[in-house]
Amino acid sequence: MITTKDLKKAINDRINNKFSDIEINSNDVKEGFSRPSFFVQLDGRKSSTMEHVDKDIDVQIYYFPSNEYNHAIELMDTQEILESAFDLKLRVVNRWLNITETNAVITDGVLNMSFSLEFNDARNIEEDSNWIEREFPDAEGKGPGKDHFDKYPVELMEELEMILKE
Repeated sequence: MITTKDLKKAINDRINNKFSDIEINSNDVKEGFSRPSFFVQLDGRKSSTMEHVDKDIDVQIYYFPSNEYNHAIELMDTQEILESAFDLKLRVVNRWLNITETNAVITDGVLNMSFSLEFNDARNIEEDSNWIEREFPDAEGKGPGKDHFDKYPVELMEELEMILKE
């Protein structure tokens, strides 16, 4: 499964590839940070089924320019580079995630670029005959009967291997 830490690392790595000389600060710095600098914030939502977890992560990248007062060109250049860097896909661990809903706005001299990452992960479920009874017992300590699974079969997700040609 992809963790929040994996997501943040992939985003920070992509920023570092484009802006290697600019610091990426943690979200808990409120004052006294150096300029220019980036802040990256992740806000997530998830929904679950027995087979998988759907995640929708909103990413906010804040860029504080070198000069608080004279920054118009620097912000436009930075916005263009960030939009190019976070255009279609983001590699996280061993997967490529779709980048959607990209938006950039400049407010009070700070560039805020945002986008969403939507993906799902399979649950790690052991392949044995009574996993459902252990995970979802009824009032008597037993799960649904065999006839339920004959009518509603459960397919475990398999690994998909893709080879991308350049």
